[in-house]
Amino acid sequence: MTARPARPKGAPPAGASLVEQLALSADGVEAIVAFHIADGKIHAAWIRPGSGYTAGAVTQSLREVYKTSQVHARRLDFLAPTPMLDPGPADLSDPLITLEMPGRVIVIRRVHGHVVAVSFDGTVPLGFVRYHAARIAMTLRPELPQDSITPPSGVPAVSAPPPTVNVVSKPQPDEADHEEPARTLAFPTGGAVVVRSSRPPPRGTKVEIDRATKLLAYLDAHAPDPHVVRLRVALRAGIKPLALDHPESLGADAMVLLETAAEDILGIDRAELRSKI
Repeated sequence: MTARPARPKGAPPAGASLVEQLALSADGVEAIVAFHIADGKIHAAWIRPGSGYTAGAVTQSLREVYKTSQVHARRLDFLAPTPMLDPGPADLSDPLITLEMPGRVIVIRRVHGHVVAVSFDGTVPLGFVRYHAARIAMTLRPELPQDSITPPSGVPAVSAPPPTVNVVSKPQPDEADHEEPARTLAFPTGGAVVVRSSRPPPRGTKVEIDRATKLLAYLDAHAPDPHVVRLRVALRAGIKPLALDHPESLGADAMVLLETAAEDILGIDRAELRSKI
C-alpha cells in the first residue's frame, strides 16, 4: 500500500471550512468564534482540539465581556481622539478589546451585528496577535450577515445600555421658602486649574524630532522582532504607524509616548535608553 504524503505543517486539511483555514494559517491560534452580539448565536467557530472547552462556553463568556466593555466605553464617549491618536474604525461604544492573560491573549472586535473573537497562545508577540486577529475578522466580514443587532426571535438588543434618568424629588414648601445664601467657592492656592485647549498639540521641537528619529533607528537595529517593532511601538503609543515614518509630523507629547513604548519593548529605564541614543 502506498503511503499518503504527509500534509505540510499548518496546512489546512482537504475540505476544511473557512474558519479552520484561517485558524491554521497563523501560528498560535487557539480558538476563533463569531457570534451574534444580541443573542449569542454562533455563526462560525473553531476550537483547537484538546483545548478542554467548547465554543458555546467561550461564546457565553466573551459575549458578557464585550457587553460589559461596551457599556463602560459609552461612559467615555466625551473623550475625542486627538490628531496624534488613531481613532480606529469605530467609535468608543464599539470597543476593540484585547485581553492579556497568563498563557493566552484574546482579541474581540465588532463586525456588523456580530462579534469576532480570536484567542492566541500567550507566547505569540502582541503585534502578530493584533495583525492576524484583524486579518481574520476582515476575512470573515463578507461571510457575516449584515443584519441589525436585534435578532428575529424578539430578544432585545444588548449593545445599547438603558438611559439613565436623574430623578429629582420635589422640595417641600418649608424647604422652598428658606433658600440658603449664595456661597463663594474658594479654591486652594496650591492647586492649578487645567483648561484643555481644542487646538491640536504643538509640534515637537527640532531636538525632540531628532531624538525620535534616533530612537526609531535604535529600535530597528536592537529591538526583538525588528520587522514588526514599529507596529509594536505604534500600538503601545497609540500613534498611527504611518506617522512613525514622518517624526516631524508628531506632536510634542508623542515623544514621551515613544520613549515609554521603547522602554517597555527593550526592558530598560529612560535614563539607560537616553544614554544609548
